Amino acid sequence: MGSSGILGLGSAAMDHVLRCDDLPRQDGFALVLDEQILPGGSCANVLAAAANLGTPASLVAKMGDDTYGRAFKADLERSAVSGEFLILEKGGASLHTFITVARDGSKAIFVHMGSSLSLSVEEVHEGMLDGKGVYFTDMIPAPPALKLARLASSRDLTVVFHVEVAPSFMDLCGISRREIHEMLALSNLVIGSMGALTELAGREDPVEAAWTLKTLYEPSLGVVSTMGGNGAVWVTSERDDTLLVPAYQVRTVDTTGAGDAFAAGLLHAFFSARLDRRVSMEFASACAAIKCTQWGPRLKAKESDVWSFLQTASSRGN
Repeated sequence: MGSSGILGLGSAAMDHVLRCDDLPRQDGFALVLDEQILPGGSCANVLAAAANLGTPASLVAKMGDDTYGRAFKADLERSAVSGEFLILEKGGASLHTFITVARDGSKAIFVHMGSSLSLSVEEVHEGMLDGKGVYFTDMIPAPPALKLARLASSRDLTVVFHVEVAPSFMDLCGISRREIHEMLALSNLVIGSMGALTELAGREDPVEAAWTLKTLYEPSLGVVSTMGGNGAVWVTSERDDTLLVPAYQVRTVDTTGAGDAFAAGLLHAFFSARLDRRVSMEFASACAAIKCTQWGPRLKAKESDVWSFLQTASSRGN
């Protein structure tokens, strides 16, 4: 990889985060203890966290020229992520979510896609990849995501597909199975949540799901599955080379964005810092754990914070 910079195309949102006494049940009520409106969106979360760790990152996305979009852009300008390719559509509506978070950190997410899916293939171009070593996407939306993936692949850049939501939800966003299959075939590395990858592979066991996808699509760097409290697994070419790292035990405040924090940590450690697979996975797992101790959708940590966490965890035998 000639450069460590990341270009990410995908979801960018403003999140209404409601901290509740419990998640409401059907026809039930929950007491809101606190609420905030924060910048989010899975792809944007990954890029913001990676940039904070020290990896140059740029975002490609479309939002509305509304209160949400302007607030998101202002926050992006304050962060280390380049917003050169962020489009605010006049008269459009920005992707926004409502996230309820219970005392134990469990959550439920409601999504309004807004104008995010209207980003067109004509609005993305090969020049966006200049100076980048990694192209990262969650396929929001699919046609421009695939265009940049094809261009990145033709330039021998690393293509990373983040499968953070299940195919059934991607279908609601207009992303077809054919498009998902093409992205998988173009990818060098697939990172996904256990629920998304097991549904995609049609296998209940997350490790077997990862192996199924690796066998079918042959991404050169393999498949990584995050498994919540059970840690994460990275499968490559040989079964005996399967790498499993545990989750670090922390006092959980909010699990929102933990998968994004993991992905950011892995991108930074493996592609930017050039660490080996095991250390990169441990670094990524630490990023996810730190995020679970923080309120809101984004990891707020520098690289030094993660190393300090790992040192403390090692001394405690965590």
